[in-house]
Amino acid sequence: MEPQLSTFSTILAYSIFIIASPIATFFVTKFFFFEGLLGVSSTGANIWSAVMAVVMLHIAMGLYIYRAYFEAERVKPEKVD
Repeated sequence: MEPQLSTFSTILAYSIFIIASPIATFFVTKFFFFEGLLGVSSTGANIWSAVMAVVMLHIAMGLYIYRAYFEAERVKPEKVD
């Protein structure tokens, strides 16, 4: 696979993960965990689900930064004389 295509597919996958994971985390924790399992009020469930979504966003961004940092170390440009 070409380097540009590989880079694009990696960035696309992480972008989708960064967008979708906090949204999914919010709704899953709100409806199934906080309101369903714990019986928290709607307002409280919204607040705690938003907190969980922000935590998930930070995890997703951290994974992307980690991958980008170590990918850059692994692929060193060759010196051309």
